[in-house]
Amino acid sequence: MSVSERAFGVPESRADRVRARRVRKVRKVERAGHFKKTKPRRKTRARRRYDIPISADVGAEIQLTGISGAHFGSRLFSIVLLGVSLWIITRFVQAPTYKTGMPMIDGQQMLSLAQVRSLAGVEGQSVFLVDPEVVEARLKEAAEVNEATVTLKWPNQVEILLEERQPSVEWNDGGRIWWLSADGTAYIQHGIRSDLAQVTSVEPVLNLEGSANDPVIDPGLLSAVDVLSKHLPEVSSWQFDPDHGLSFMDVRGWQAYFGEEGDMRMKVRIYNTIADKLFADNIPVTMVSVEDQHAPFYAME
Repeated sequence: MSVSERAFGVPESRADRVRARRVRKVRKVERAGHFKKTKPRRKTRARRRYDIPISADVGAEIQLTGISGAHFGSRLFSIVLLGVSLWIITRFVQAPTYKTGMPMIDGQQMLSLAQVRSLAGVEGQSVFLVDPEVVEARLKEAAEVNEATVTLKWPNQVEILLEERQPSVEWNDGGRIWWLSADGTAYIQHGIRSDLAQVTSVEPVLNLEGSANDPVIDPGLLSAVDVLSKHLPEVSSWQFDPDHGLSFMDVRGWQAYFGEEGDMRMKVRIYNTIADKLFADNIPVTMVSVEDQHAPFYAME
């Protein structure tokens, strides 16, 4: 056997060659037994790889995976389209054509036009951003406003229709004058009104701690003032105190007390009967009370 044969592992004898062939056959059989069927791989989009060489001094190379140009382009187009759409909408909403000017106002009597415009707060806004319900709620925060209706008209007009609370009593509450509506709501005096019933309380009795639309006094008391004023029109001013309720100074020289509750019409009839009798009999009295209509009384000097 030559040196080259020995180097490449050639068997030295015939017997060795036979044994070598048997070993190769056994190995082939063993490899066949370990064969496993592999699942087919899901097809994936091939990604490009970019090799970026670095300076020779560094001696390194960076490999970057490429992104599909079609995928990146569609996303960029969507972003650009969204931005353009938002810009167009913003420009449209803010266009001067749709900016609201001075609203058209109707129904106000006590409040001035400037006060209503200030409460509404719509001037200079885009008509698309004006919410009628929100504006109505702002207007009704004023104690003078009972109802408010706001209407939008194309392209930039706002119309406001008000229903104000009408005052029924002018109340001097310890030196501060308030106008009171029939539901007990108080607001500041607006000018001079000769048709309102006048009530004075030496000490403050109105509850002004709540919101502007909360009643400051029992509406039943204001109803009593209204009835008494109609049946005793000669009385120009009423007094109120928590102990005796409503009263007035009779020109015949005594104080007349009517309380706060009860049938005021009946009390007026009872009072007139007693007062006429006392005056006719020339009886000097200092007060007449019909606070309890079932037990009226008077006090003499």
